[in-house]
Amino acid sequence: MASKAKPKSLPLVEDQPPRKVGSKPTHQAKAPDKKGRLQELTSLVTDTAKAKGWDAYTAAKDNNNFKYATVAVSRTTPNTYQQVTGTFEITCDEKIKITYHTTSFNSWGLEDLYDAISNEFWNLPWVKKKTTGGENSTKPATDVALLERLLRRFHRSVRQLKHRYADRPALAIEDEYDVQDLLHAMLRSLFDDIRPEEYTPSYAGGASRMDFLLKSEQIVIETKVASSSLRDKQVGEQLMIDIQRYQAHPDCKRLLCFVYDPHGNIRNPAGLEADLTRVHDKLEVKVIVVSP
Repeated sequence: MASKAKPKSLPLVEDQPPRKVGSKPTHQAKAPDKKGRLQELTSLVTDTAKAKGWDAYTAAKDNNNFKYATVAVSRTTPNTYQQVTGTFEITCDEKIKITYHTTSFNSWGLEDLYDAISNEFWNLPWVKKKTTGGENSTKPATDVALLERLLRRFHRSVRQLKHRYADRPALAIEDEYDVQDLLHAMLRSLFDDIRPEEYTPSYAGGASRMDFLLKSEQIVIETKVASSSLRDKQVGEQLMIDIQRYQAHPDCKRLLCFVYDPHGNIRNPAGLEADLTRVHDKLEVKVIVVSP
């Protein structure tokens, strides 16, 4: 049975507001008509997908009101020979939205394709970002949102380390210590006071070390690396113990549980996230499972 990924949307887009009388003209290009906009968006999705090695074609299109289109994409995942398929839904009305849905069991590569389409989208000369608070409005609203964005893209960093200049040896991320070292370096670019391996209060007769404490932000990051012996059930049980420990830590108000699953050992990542992401006795817990 095909799995269905949570749809993701490009930020909403507003048409350029009318210019006040006497003000200087802006340099933003005039948007094409509805038919032209839908055609440009459809071509953008299709061309970007093909450039990234996907087969892509327009599966449906509103030729009457020019408000929507569907682009179907597919490809065989390198080294696995598994077919990945999905659809990109384009809504082109007063506001523009592009979402994607997985129509195959696996979704490998679709998120990267979505990000590539997003980058190309903002290059359209007639597109203007919706802003509500000046330059900072495009930044994540909270530290947790910023961390989630970083963690969701962790595998991209791992993959990038495999492709080095002049065929130099790859920087391999092979175990949990490697994951923590790379994550520590990434956190250093965003936060000043990072305390790795601080002890948690005793729970059930024993204490353990937390992976990272962001003391000023009162956020703890706990990492797990899934394996053939550490799957959904085992990861969930370990995280429940961690959650109980962290509830007693005076500097932990929010807990991010980062589960890195480079080989697809977690069968139901969405279920694992949903089961534990909530407030546990005043401790805000968010589970993030990242697979290729």
